[in-house]
Amino acid sequence: MSALLVAFDLETGRNQPQVQALLEQYDAMRFSSSAFAINTHLSPDTIFNQLQPLLGKDDLAYVVTLDKPWMGYGYEAMNDWLKRHLG
Repeated sequence: MSALLVAFDLETGRNQPQVQALLEQYDAMRFSSSAFAINTHLSPDTIFNQLQPLLGKDDLAYVVTLDKPWMGYGYEAMNDWLKRHLG
């Protein structure tokens, strides 16, 4: 399995609940209102293809592979998730 960062900016916010629901199907941790880390065996392409029908022409979305080393400061739950999935 690999950890992916899914970041998006929905211009109208109209599909925000659907995008969140899609990402929460995975072992997910919310970074912010528009970014999630997910753990999956699926490729970034596959995840992006699942997102694409929910995106409008002015929306932005990126799916990026997460790896170590990583550095950060924030919520303990997020730090724990990153330690579990990235080492």
